Amino acid sequence: MARLYVLLFVLLAQLLPAWGLPTYVPPVRVREFNLTVTWEKHAPDGFERYMFLINGQSPGPTLEVDQDDWVVVRVQNDSPQNITVHFHGIEMMNTPWSDGVPGLSQRAIAPGCRFIYEFAATQYGSFWYHSHFHGQIEDGLYGPIFIHPRPQDPKPFELISADPLDVAAMIEAERTVKPLAIADFNHFTSQEKWDMALASGVEDSCYDSVLFNGKGRVQCLPSAEVAANLSDDQKAFLALGNVTSMTDKSCLPASSLAAIGGNLSTNLSFIPDGAFSGCKETKGSLEVIQAELSSTSSYRWIAIDIVGSINFMTAMVSIDEHDMWVYAMDGSYIHPQKVQALVLTNGDRYSVMVKISKAGRFNIRCNSISAPQVLVGHAVLDVHSSCGKTNTGESKPYISITGVPLSKDVVTFNQATAAPFPPEPIAQKADATFKLNMKLDGASYLWALNSSRLMPSDLDNSHELPVLFGHPEPVQNNITISTYNGTWVDLVLFASTFPMPPHPIHKHSNKMFQIGAGDGDFTWDSVEEAIKEKPELFNLVNPPRRDSIASLPAITGTSWVVVRYQVVNPGAWLLHCHISNHLLGGMSIIIRDGVDKWPTVPQKYLDMGL
Repeated sequence: MARLYVLLFVLLAQLLPAWGLPTYVPPVRVREFNLTVTWEKHAPDGFERYMFLINGQSPGPTLEVDQDDWVVVRVQNDSPQNITVHFHGIEMMNTPWSDGVPGLSQRAIAPGCRFIYEFAATQYGSFWYHSHFHGQIEDGLYGPIFIHPRPQDPKPFELISADPLDVAAMIEAERTVKPLAIADFNHFTSQEKWDMALASGVEDSCYDSVLFNGKGRVQCLPSAEVAANLSDDQKAFLALGNVTSMTDKSCLPASSLAAIGGNLSTNLSFIPDGAFSGCKETKGSLEVIQAELSSTSSYRWIAIDIVGSINFMTAMVSIDEHDMWVYAMDGSYIHPQKVQALVLTNGDRYSVMVKISKAGRFNIRCNSISAPQVLVGHAVLDVHSSCGKTNTGESKPYISITGVPLSKDVVTFNQATAAPFPPEPIAQKADATFKLNMKLDGASYLWALNSSRLMPSDLDNSHELPVLFGHPEPVQNNITISTYNGTWVDLVLFASTFPMPPHPIHKHSNKMFQIGAGDGDFTWDSVEEAIKEKPELFNLVNPPRRDSIASLPAITGTSWVVVRYQVVNPGAWLLHCHISNHLLGGMSIIIRDGVDKWPTVPQKYLDMGL
């Protein structure tokens, strides 16, 4: 009988439009979360300092919802500082006032106050939330998000295995995916770090540990091992500072960083003890991911969402003795890649499928590949077996302490071939092109995304009206670009000075395609002109699509990357480098998307924070 009712319901739903009657729209499920932010002493790597806790923990609790849910997040600020919460990678379709950027989409949440974020979960996959007020991610104000995809939508698992039992096991693994938020942790607070940069003229790029879901420990590496693994770039930067070795925290000394910044207005006497040297090992706890090896079935997979809640470093991630099938990138399915290692930058999310085939404890490694420091950390994949068999001794790594593959057989993830699954349409021509001149701007801690700096303090003045609340004027200058709804836009990320490290450039709201990259100057007025001369540098067929794109390093000359996106969500959005130091140092611009269709902000959001 129940089946008959379902069939009648389906038939009725099909007939209603034909009869000229409105179709039935099922009610949207509302998912509500309450987050209380406090400022307390905490010791994630065994060293205690003040930091933010969310509901008593850091990272905060996972926000787990289904695609198409309406999400309500109430944030109570019981800390002594202004805060906001940004939902990284969530496109905020038609709700730009919930994007969480102070001075742009909202007023900051003052101590003792509350803010209510509401948005539709229009996407699926791995995301994360974090503060967008100054450098507070460094102080623990972040947490993972997972949005379960619609069950009827296509998945790429049959591209990993044609065996239906494998596919079924992978679908179940995705349903019970394990978030793994990785962060570099500093024993100084973000405000102490920024005060040091202002006083000394040098940014603090020297961290103390790597955290996995808020757990880790300080490791002091032997100086001989560090020296034996240094890259040519690291040796060159040491020479710039007239030194020959890294500090005992395996960091470039402050003198080298000052030299990279041109030795402008530096006073190294203001650098406190412990910032670049004085390594002291700790015995913090390790994050352990549990898995079970079945004695009756070989169809055993686990899924892990690797979240780059990183502040500074770029890192190489691998799981000893295990392949990773990367099946999603920044929350969207891709054509899967079988790899043993992947590069993780600030804000990245990679969803990986791991087949469980042997028992034992295997290190999940995250080793920095950034020049300023040799920093290592690990979590553990603990595979139990009902047979009692396990590995003995240390598991075998794929990468060195500097993230270099230990064998030519080690395959690393290739973003350039990470085509969306299913294919995503892309316009073959843009309606507007903006060339952004990225540069170091007078000190090693000051950066510009487009010739001029936009400091967070320029935006977070609580007495000023947030940009979203104002008039939709088509402003075009070094810190603001304006676009029109429905158009396609090209952004040329040009590293105009060198040496310059790669920058993870994050765009709020909808994702962007990386359609081209190259060394040297971008001398053309448009991508169309560039393609005529250098077609091999571009991909307009199946380019990777994500919300953060790493620029190319510029060591001995300039470089460029081109991204393309369609304006579909009018509002005021931030485009910025996601390295905490660089965002604080001014590396951001405002994008006024869809000035011709500017949204009307609901009254309750106009009033929040007053």
